Amino acid sequence: MDIYLDSAATTKCNEQVILSMSQFLADHYGNASSPHKMGKIAQHAVNVARAKIANALRVSSTEVVFTSGATESNNIVIQGAFGYGETAPVNAVFCPIDHKSTIEVSKELCRRGVDVRYVKVGRNGRVCLSSLEALIDDNTRLVSISYVNSEIGTFQDLNEISRLCESRKLILHVDAAQAFGKLKLEVENSRIDCISLSAHKIGGPKGIGALYVRKATQQRLRPLTFGGERNSLRSGTMPTQLIVGLGVACEIRSGADLESEWSHLTALRDLFLSGLSSAGVMYEVNSSLDVSVPHILNISFQGVRAETLISSLDNIYIASGSACNSDSLEPSYVLKGIGMSDQSANCSVRISLHPDITRSHIEDAVHIIANKVLQLQSFV
Repeated sequence: MDIYLDSAATTKCNEQVILSMSQFLADHYGNASSPHKMGKIAQHAVNVARAKIANALRVSSTEVVFTSGATESNNIVIQGAFGYGETAPVNAVFCPIDHKSTIEVSKELCRRGVDVRYVKVGRNGRVCLSSLEALIDDNTRLVSISYVNSEIGTFQDLNEISRLCESRKLILHVDAAQAFGKLKLEVENSRIDCISLSAHKIGGPKGIGALYVRKATQQRLRPLTFGGERNSLRSGTMPTQLIVGLGVACEIRSGADLESEWSHLTALRDLFLSGLSSAGVMYEVNSSLDVSVPHILNISFQGVRAETLISSLDNIYIASGSACNSDSLEPSYVLKGIGMSDQSANCSVRISLHPDITRSHIEDAVHIIANKVLQLQSFV
């Protein structure tokens, strides 16, 4: 039996999502920009999906932009906030342990001459609020923060971060790829200007995402692609079937009982850890559980390299970090960023859970993983 414990990398596409998409692949395949009947059917489906996403965020449909995923959404905001040739003292503030699609584009801004600043983070992965406050000034154009870290599961205090940005004219961007559909996002009365979303993290298809851009902020972003509607932030033919799938996935997650799922996943996480302890496995949790989402658990097994453990497990699927970094032989920059040694970082794995996972799955998985860790440690 396969036990999939890598839901932070991607999730299985929901059956309702697949069914909703299939009719727009087989029958209603018209271009949503075409004026004829098939085009209008596609356009209506796009509008319905946009409304579902807007409803999930409690925002206006006119504030939802479709993208290929959170990576593109992040790039649209971060690159789009700066004009060509803009240099210091214009600045941007980032969290150094956020997703690579944020970090790498921050480096590109730095190469262009923008004053790029990185906020300090604590050992638990949380942004140091005093550091953020000290970095923000009248020339700060953008603050970009991930709500939930994809490797260690730490969630940020968006209320306090928003408060620090309240009186500034900056753009506050939140990458919510790992948070949307799992944590409540209070957008309506918040200071947040932009939010990046991804479909395949919530049971939707790969290759589609969305970007919320507050109406007042839309004119402050420079488009990266051209050829579509005037003043459009994103050009190109709309993939109707993917958009429909994203809309249905958002609708499903909007109806989920997040508190019940949180309790369920917390119990499974605790069951996993207690199972390791009962088996006599020595491990270290690489985040503070009180400020982490229960569906992401990062742990170190001393003396057992992550790739060795992962490759030795049959039919149990875990990760060594975020999917975007999994091919790298270098220690995780996220784990090093919270003060871990190279050795500990190299021995760290990520267990990420889906609400459909059961106690039986966890009991079977922890038994196999514990035995394998003990076996590998005996060779050290």
